[in-house]
Amino acid sequence: MRINDLTPYVYPLRSDVAALSAAGCISQATALIDSVIGNSDPMEKQRLMLEKQMMALRISDYPYSEAEALRLWKQTDSSATAQALEALRSNGTVPFALVEGKIHYHARFIDTLSKDTPSPERTRDLALRDKMAALIKSNGKAGARISVHIGFKVAPASVRNGEKLCAEIPIPIRSEYMQSFKVTSSSPGLISIDSPDSALRMARFESDPSEETWIECELENMIHYHDWEKSLSKVHGPEAPFIPQAPYLVMTPYLEQLAHDICGSEANPLMKAQLIYSYITKHLNYAYMPSYQTISNLAEYGASMRRGDCGIQACLFIILCRLSGIQADWEGGMYVTPDGVSCHDWAVFRIPGLDEPWFADCSFGGGAWREGKTDRWNFYFGNLDPMRLPCCSVLACPDSRQNGFWRNDPTDNQKPEAWYSDRGLGRCELLDTSRTVSFNLID
Repeated sequence: MRINDLTPYVYPLRSDVAALSAAGCISQATALIDSVIGNSDPMEKQRLMLEKQMMALRISDYPYSEAEALRLWKQTDSSATAQALEALRSNGTVPFALVEGKIHYHARFIDTLSKDTPSPERTRDLALRDKMAALIKSNGKAGARISVHIGFKVAPASVRNGEKLCAEIPIPIRSEYMQSFKVTSSSPGLISIDSPDSALRMARFESDPSEETWIECELENMIHYHDWEKSLSKVHGPEAPFIPQAPYLVMTPYLEQLAHDICGSEANPLMKAQLIYSYITKHLNYAYMPSYQTISNLAEYGASMRRGDCGIQACLFIILCRLSGIQADWEGGMYVTPDGVSCHDWAVFRIPGLDEPWFADCSFGGGAWREGKTDRWNFYFGNLDPMRLPCCSVLACPDSRQNGFWRNDPTDNQKPEAWYSDRGLGRCELLDTSRTVSFNLID
């Protein structure tokens, strides 16, 4: 099978392997795969090989037993109890998985529980979102001039002195709101930069693993305000044809019925998109997720579990729009504020009669809804803040590198990747050094 290609997820997984895999019985599932794969047809073989690749990663995403999880939770909340933890698991708040048949909790379950807890950084971030939404709405447009440092260091235990380290660092693609972009400096060893029109754009390095690998960029974003209620009468034209993109943007009976249930008899495509946004932001709770590549259908996971992070919510919005005759696509990359750089995903959609692409940020909108901030909730349907570095336009792009090593993230393009000649470096071996160099608003 192709490395970094997740399209075999559209093929069914035989039930005996699925049962062992779901129970976290890796050795038994691996042995079963090895015993049957020789007699499999090509499609089944690809699916079995993908499951074998992803099982260990899926298990590693859930490191905490119930006792360990409770101990960690009590460190942040002295009132935590086993009964309360079970309730959070049962009501879908906290993701869990089975490891050798026993319940284990997600590596970031504490972060999920504290996601909405006030902190100085979060308070400043939300205030900046509110400020930008108000400024863009009142002025009709506003932007930001950003300089950012994107890089990593290899963890000391993984440094091989004297060896060459190959690396990829994500940098922004061309977008409708980015008015200028330039690379200003980099560490030694920069060998190439992808075209701005790439589906996922990389700066490629051959570096000294004992030194930081980094690139610095300057860009200017300008966001124009879109008022969806005043634009309902402008839309026209036929519905967009449904375009599947395996593995995640594909039609299933469940998603097709959900799109119908949400939109009903509504004919206006902009109103349909708003109904989809409203459904997701009001029904899905934010939760940190396991590695995307370990989930066979991101949108169905989010819809059925009523939870998901920014990418799962964006994926669900996109597929529901496509099933409702609306052209919608992926944008993922980074969110940049004066305090720093973080990973983020959102959606872009296009409707005949609207002059330019519109956007939907369901996770930011959902947070605003839970806080009772209806102005911000309304803003994130149709609009973005300008604190964006879009680095990919295709979810799980099948054109990822084919050098024999799986990327840590073959789904979206948000973090550096690195490898030696004989193995790739895992996430825990790459220490993030990304930071905001400068941030200035433009009104």
